[in-house]
Amino acid sequence: MQRIFGHILLIVTSLLLVGCPAGGGSTVEWGESLYEPHFSTGFEIVATEGASTVLRILSPWPDSEGVVREVFVARDGEKAPEGFDGTVVQSSPDRVVVMSSSHIAFIDALGAVETIVGISGSPYISNHAIVEGVERGAVREVGYDANINYEVLASLGADVVFIYGTTGENGAMSSKLEELGIPYVYISDHTETTPLGKSEWVVAFGEIFDCRAEAVELFEGIAERYEGLRLRALDFEGCPKVMLNSPYKDIWFVPADDSYVVRLIEDAGGDYVCKGDKRRISRPISGENAYLYLSQADRWLHPNSARTIAELVGQNPKFADVRVVRERGVYNCTALSTPAGGSDFWESGALRADVVLADMIKILHPEEMDGYELHYYEQLR
Repeated sequence: MQRIFGHILLIVTSLLLVGCPAGGGSTVEWGESLYEPHFSTGFEIVATEGASTVLRILSPWPDSEGVVREVFVARDGEKAPEGFDGTVVQSSPDRVVVMSSSHIAFIDALGAVETIVGISGSPYISNHAIVEGVERGAVREVGYDANINYEVLASLGADVVFIYGTTGENGAMSSKLEELGIPYVYISDHTETTPLGKSEWVVAFGEIFDCRAEAVELFEGIAERYEGLRLRALDFEGCPKVMLNSPYKDIWFVPADDSYVVRLIEDAGGDYVCKGDKRRISRPISGENAYLYLSQADRWLHPNSARTIAELVGQNPKFADVRVVRERGVYNCTALSTPAGGSDFWESGALRADVVLADMIKILHPEEMDGYELHYYEQLR
């Protein structure tokens, strides 16, 4: 998705036209657009002939262009029309299960974290309310991937389960949920290639939780702050070169040009050293090329789980000789980590694109962010 400076003006004007769906009848026609995202490519909200709405999930999992999943968000006792071939969810659900930590951040931002009764991967969750809920037994772990405990999930009486697909459709889980009669909604914030595209998913959650106006206002603030920082970065001097990631099981994967982290680097006034691949998936690079790229880098980000230079060099002694390591230009998104290694960068950072960009600018152009303290990132020492 191309950079859209003009969209900020569009956001400010068009957001005045949207709000929480009102009760009673409506003069709009079925399918009329109620909210068309400005940055996200993954959803849209359309009207029905009543108070209910339809949340359309576009490309619900990676490489699913053209696939659309529709969610009828029911209000005022309205029922989906005959022949509706989608999911029916009652608005303002009381009990929900989330399969991604980013879902927690969106729901918490809307003041509805108490509705979460089931989660996946509890050791990796940062949200304090959820952590306390797990300790009290008010929030249950339901498992992950092929290890979902459907007996526990079914016992939770969830009104809706928020799921996602990684390499494709999460067919095993969706089929089982249909068998159990539990509504589910695909959330594909992880497929967005821009930070604000991820953040805008808060509006989709706002539609289901019956507070679209509040969600739009929240997103509007994030977008305005993000764009303000991005525009400042256009005038920065210099363009530090940035390397990403480190070997995982002896294979070094780097993202393609059209990816979330690369967009952050560019918007912060940086230059991604591995650019040149227009595909939307990460690719492996040879050890020889990896060290060539690394030797050019002024900053090195996301070196897996490493939090110190000693730990990084312990993984590979060759790293000690690289300029970016000698000059302590290595940073990781591990400042807010759980004991098991979960990072709030991937949780609340999915929503707070403005804070993530501020961190990135501090890393790449520290002289431009005097007095600002890193939030999600930390410098390896």
